[in-house]
Amino acid sequence: MQSFLILPAAVGDCGECARLLVEQLREHGVVASTERLSQVLEAIVTNTGCGFVLVARIDEAIVGVAYAATILSAEHSGLVAWLEELYVTPSHRSRGVGSALLAAVLERAREAGVVAVDLEVDANHSRAESLYRRFGFRRLNRFRWVRAMTT
Repeated sequence: MQSFLILPAAVGDCGECARLLVEQLREHGVVASTERLSQVLEAIVTNTGCGFVLVARIDEAIVGVAYAATILSAEHSGLVAWLEELYVTPSHRSRGVGSALLAAVLERAREAGVVAVDLEVDANHSRAESLYRRFGFRRLNRFRWVRAMTT
């Protein structure tokens, strides 16, 4: 098995991270722009007060990415990380990359003084549910709603 490293993303990684995340979003029926997502990731990487991006690398190749946004939460009365995305390329799944990324997200959040990590899982995505349960996450009895603000 190839070894991998989990590292903070650099600005130069944002294009590839965006490409991978657009691929993930496509798997879930979401259309996203690689260019716009790359700009978002660059903003996060250069302003760590908004969150953080981690990458899993094998040699020079990025095989996984995690993006967590941070907010001040009324519900949790403190800084919260919202795990926006965690993605591992299909050819590198079941090798511990996702678990390592999630462990690194939790460690980075702990170091930043985060009091809770929130996330969502697509319905019927049992593989992701299993990962998050192993790390102590619990399901909330809620529905997520959204209203797009684009023109």
